[in-house]
Amino acid sequence: MTNGSQRAVVYAGPGRAVLGEAPMPALEVRPGPGVLPRRCDHGVIVQTLATCVCGSDRHTLHGPGAVPGMVLGHELTGVVVEAGRDVERVRPGDVCSVPFNVACGRCANCRAGLTAHCLAVNPSRPGATYGMGEGFGGWAGLQAEYALVPYADFNLHVLPDPDQARERLLDVALLGDVLPTGYHAAKGARVGPGSTVYVAGAGPVGLACAAACRLLGAALVVVGDFNAERLAHARAAGFAAADLAAGGLPDLIAEIAGVPHVDAGIDCVGASGVRAAALNDVVSVVRPGGAIAIPGVYPAGPPGERPGLEVWLGGIWSKAITVTSGATPARRYQDELASAVLRGGLAIGDAVRATAVPLDEAAGAYEEFGAGAGKKFVLIP
Repeated sequence: MTNGSQRAVVYAGPGRAVLGEAPMPALEVRPGPGVLPRRCDHGVIVQTLATCVCGSDRHTLHGPGAVPGMVLGHELTGVVVEAGRDVERVRPGDVCSVPFNVACGRCANCRAGLTAHCLAVNPSRPGATYGMGEGFGGWAGLQAEYALVPYADFNLHVLPDPDQARERLLDVALLGDVLPTGYHAAKGARVGPGSTVYVAGAGPVGLACAAACRLLGAALVVVGDFNAERLAHARAAGFAAADLAAGGLPDLIAEIAGVPHVDAGIDCVGASGVRAAALNDVVSVVRPGGAIAIPGVYPAGPPGERPGLEVWLGGIWSKAITVTSGATPARRYQDELASAVLRGGLAIGDAVRATAVPLDEAAGAYEEFGAGAGKKFVLIP
């Protein structure tokens, strides 16, 4: 590592993430090529304790906005080491969780709690995410030794007990994305005491969602997948499992629940090629008047184009199903979820099989995750 640089996970071509070097962050925003940087007095520099590999990072590796050498990642827990002159609430030494949305906290959407669609942090469209390219605001990723976090007083969740946060690092590391995403989806699907729920996908988001459903009082949570390793872990974590290779989903649900339908369905898979197979499965088992949430990613497509995803709209319409979707406003939920983890004993790391991996071995973690490993990889510098 040369002077002024740091270790970071960077994009190295389609499908490839490698450990490389990136500039050390400073309290300044670099808007893009040919534009002078400006000071970021509302920001802080965070030294990484843990940063995670996410399914969205895998999408980025195959997306049109990836540029060789750009730093990947959008999940970070770390220690503040430097604060801008306008930062008042956060101090050096604070252990913090960083939500994956970059948000100003001041615009109309942020004031309404819609931090995934902040109006001030992305010239391309509302909303920004670290480490996903210019289309998502161009903010540097968080899979590095140090990172810039702007609008720190708003964006950072300060963990009250630094020692406890370090002891529970594999749980706390999930407060920036995967747990808020699962929780937001569960609430969007109107999960509550006594609910029956089907969750499509036994990856980290699906399992975090299943854990959130249980936290909200669901009576039955069924997790569906084709991946035997992931299904085995779902069963071990106390959820019912539907092996989608073994038959039609309504029949599998009927075997588990006694009836072929559930109150709520959650699609944690997203688009597979040009099809919405997981979403259509969810529609097939949600009862009339039920609700569906879609945290799984569906591409909007280039401007002027509309991907044909073969969504079963007739099923949604005929059963009067309520649908919510979109990126999670993670900051909205961090206070209550941190309390559930650190005071309520929610072992979310166990639920998603959080697995610590040295930052130097990030490329292998990406490959293993892409091959369907039933783990949530947490990179430790």
